[in-house]
Amino acid sequence: MASSTFKKKALTWFVRVGIGLGIGILVALIRLWDPGFIQSVDHLSTDYRYQQRYERLKASGELWDAKKLANVVIIGIGEDDMKSLPESFPFPRSYYAHIVENLERCGVRAIGLDVTFESKRDSASDATFDATLKKYNNIVLAAKYEESTGGGKYRLSTLERSYSNIFYQPGRRVGVVSIAGKDRDDVARRYLPMIYVGNFLTPTFGFALLNSVFGLNDTAVVELREKNFVLGNRLIPRYDGRSFLLNYYGPSNTFRYIKFTEVVDDSTFKTKEELEYGADIDQFDTDAELQASLKDKIVLIGSTMPEERDYHSIPLFNADGTTFMNGVEIHATAIQNILDQNYIQRADPTLEFALIIILALVVTLIVMPVRTIKIRYVVILELASVLIVALFIFGVFEIAVRSFMNNSTLINIVYPSLAVVLAYVGAVVYQYLAERQQKALIKNVFSKYISSAVVNELVANPEKAKLGGDRRELTVFFSDIAGFTTISEQFHTKPEGLVELLNEYLDEMTGIVLKHEGTLDKYEGDAIMAFWGAPIAQTDHALRTCLASLDMQKRLAAMRPKWKKEGRPALEVRIGINSGVMIVGNMGGKDRFDYTVIGDSVNLASRLEGANKQYGSNIMISDITYQHVKGQVQVRELDLIQVKGKTEPVKVWELLGTSDMLMSDNQKQSLEIYHEGLRLYRERNWQEAIAYFQQSKQLDPTCHVADIYEQRANLYQINPPPAEWNGVFVMTTK
Repeated sequence: MASSTFKKKALTWFVRVGIGLGIGILVALIRLWDPGFIQSVDHLSTDYRYQQRYERLKASGELWDAKKLANVVIIGIGEDDMKSLPESFPFPRSYYAHIVENLERCGVRAIGLDVTFESKRDSASDATFDATLKKYNNIVLAAKYEESTGGGKYRLSTLERSYSNIFYQPGRRVGVVSIAGKDRDDVARRYLPMIYVGNFLTPTFGFALLNSVFGLNDTAVVELREKNFVLGNRLIPRYDGRSFLLNYYGPSNTFRYIKFTEVVDDSTFKTKEELEYGADIDQFDTDAELQASLKDKIVLIGSTMPEERDYHSIPLFNADGTTFMNGVEIHATAIQNILDQNYIQRADPTLEFALIIILALVVTLIVMPVRTIKIRYVVILELASVLIVALFIFGVFEIAVRSFMNNSTLINIVYPSLAVVLAYVGAVVYQYLAERQQKALIKNVFSKYISSAVVNELVANPEKAKLGGDRRELTVFFSDIAGFTTISEQFHTKPEGLVELLNEYLDEMTGIVLKHEGTLDKYEGDAIMAFWGAPIAQTDHALRTCLASLDMQKRLAAMRPKWKKEGRPALEVRIGINSGVMIVGNMGGKDRFDYTVIGDSVNLASRLEGANKQYGSNIMISDITYQHVKGQVQVRELDLIQVKGKTEPVKVWELLGTSDMLMSDNQKQSLEIYHEGLRLYRERNWQEAIAYFQQSKQLDPTCHVADIYEQRANLYQINPPPAEWNGVFVMTTK
């Protein structure tokens, strides 16, 4: 037994481990596939971490002051410049030549022009700008990323580098200014180091400027390694095959913006105000602090005007609730990240997969046993399981957020959480299937003892089959084959014939018990014990028992001709029925028990079954049962009897049929005459009683009890009973 229990526990443990590992591996495979809709959820969790880190640093005063510490400065072309400069945007190219000269005088490290010059305009102005570009090798021109796909069927190839900028020439630095590589939700979280333009890998705008800063040639692109991009001596952690994560220092306008007019307005340039009032302002020449602040800086020049639509969503909120940032500042962020070597590291995928599998396994091994605890209020277990899942998800979320805040490490939240949720779902499904299998087993077993209708009710409402003893008013049934010992002797040379006859009989009778939704308690040789009213409560348990008993007698009457024809005994069956309070439940040891009934009411039913042979009756019911079915059945009062082992007399009745049973006039008259004779008998009017009993027998020969009372009356005429006689017949045998 101990070995069997150990094997069962081991099997349960292995099943749980298998389910946990299976769920973990399934989630890991989904992680490899990484479907888009899950990516979208993960992006939201990433944005939350960006925002929480920024809010915490802001509240603690630890925000990095990009305007003071950044190596990158942005010269923005905005609405104020439109009001101050003589020419409207797009400006003459000479403006850019002028500002480049001023910046070079300040000693800037590199200049990035986030302005595409896609077509020729004023020849003189274009020539001036072109001449300026020839003088310096630290200027990066802008190129757009436009993939020609031929309707999606092919990509056009080029034999020479060609960019959407008329000032590009081989040897001049150029970078792709398009913010490519946005995620599905159109948020710029990643930055690409290089992009194919035609047949040529071209550095993006920020990397083209870094090429200049690090002294690399104009066509240099990053080297690809397993986990990093390599630019000079800088290792940049890869997020995926072609991008790294931007580590934003803050929302829009975190970097220092200088107005275009402030830098272009020197003694040789006239603004609208200077032309209108005839007075020189010369902002750049007179602002020594401005000039000093530009020394050794990487300067990006780009439009900040809304109509240019060079703004993109980022993972941080601005003060006005928007998430937009100018493209030129996104380039500035990428450059500053690399100069500071301030990166967001992605957690090791191997550890991530291990975390997914471990979480799925641990949650499964915790939740499954919790859900199998046997308590009265199952909802508590359900709430406990949900709480466990919630705690694990909270733990994953908290670890991921703190890891991002403290170490700039990005741990995936969605897939570990998904592993936890699926582990819970797996536990629920497993329990459901296990319970379904158990219910099927119970249904299969109990269907042999109680009707399918009762079984279905028990399966649907298992609380109705409470374990242990329970006091209830039920009706119990006992039956026995009359003269079974004599019948058995007829089969002494062929015992299998007796088994065949008995099985046929028991099968038929059991079917009738189940038909009337009774509970088959047990077989004892040829005897049948059954009861009604449990495990499912039945208000009409007495009537059901009576109807089943009548059906049994009808079925036996129909089977006797067949048995006689086969040369087998025609079985006669006696039935005893009693209703009353009894104990019903699982009785026995912890390893073996029966669902049965016990009590005095049960014993009385057994005695009534045996008492039938004293009265020549087939079905004897107690007065308690009769009171339950009165008006619904036809009965014949039998006697007041005191069964062996009891001190109180019990009135008993012979069950004849239902109240609407067909009876001949003779039978009806016989029944009335019999009851009148019984009254006279109890009044000690022996002679008249005998006459009534004789007349009753003549009208209905099946009224065997009339013959018994005639004999008693004759006896009492000769030897009258004592004065205290109350008509009770004391039985001395079972």
